[in-house]
Amino acid sequence: MSATSASEAPLGEAALALAVRAGEFREEQRLLLRAEHELTRRCMAGQRFAYPPPPAGSAGTDDPWHPDLDLRGAQGSGLGAAGPSPASPSPAGMRAAQRPAYRRALSGDDSRRVTLRLSSGPEFTFASTGCIAEGRRGLYGDVMRAARAAYVPQEAYNALYPALAAHPAVRAAEGRWAACMRRRGQPFASMQAARSAVARGYRTSAAGVARRTEVVVAVADGECALEARLPETVAGVAAGVAVSLTAEQRHDLTQAAAIRSAALGRARALVAG
Repeated sequence: MSATSASEAPLGEAALALAVRAGEFREEQRLLLRAEHELTRRCMAGQRFAYPPPPAGSAGTDDPWHPDLDLRGAQGSGLGAAGPSPASPSPAGMRAAQRPAYRRALSGDDSRRVTLRLSSGPEFTFASTGCIAEGRRGLYGDVMRAARAAYVPQEAYNALYPALAAHPAVRAAEGRWAACMRRRGQPFASMQAARSAVARGYRTSAAGVARRTEVVVAVADGECALEARLPETVAGVAAGVAVSLTAEQRHDLTQAAAIRSAALGRARALVAG
């Protein structure tokens, strides 16, 4: 082994950016979702079923340090009833008698599911048959590779989050965020305090009032995060913080970045075609 151990070797640029959702992460997520949906739609059309578009927000492009202002302007922070919801198990208006066949076509045989176990312990079980699996197979090569591309970066993000949040540069940026919010008439000491206040509003105010408040606070929050340069700050400290990942997490993250890169190439070709 080299003088630099596997647990200390720096992550590649792509793996590091994926771990902290930096760079073109948002645009890439949207592209991957669009391509996966299209492949799934084609599979369902082959079985004579329509496949509705995914709900807004399902690409996972919004988080406190990387706000999606378009999404927040449309639905706030997702705390209220009008926030993002899971995709319907069947299209609106479908007759009850058709729904079992639709679900089988989409999600496959429940007895043929597979499980991914992450190095930190969590397990995720998902379909290996049906049109969702077929779409992921077409984009990623197989369903297990698709799962690694989705869950391994989330594992790394969760592992790094406490150290990122405690980093002096990130805390300074969040101080700038709080100052920006005060100037906008939103005197919250932290992002969590803002979200907690919005959640309380749904318990103490009329739904319409709470909904409008949620959107106003969520947009201000996002604009102040960008003004405080939180995305750039998090990206800037990521390399130093990432040394805390285990050797296995580093290996898995590097592998996930390679899988995702190949899938992005297929997605671009699909969209261009």
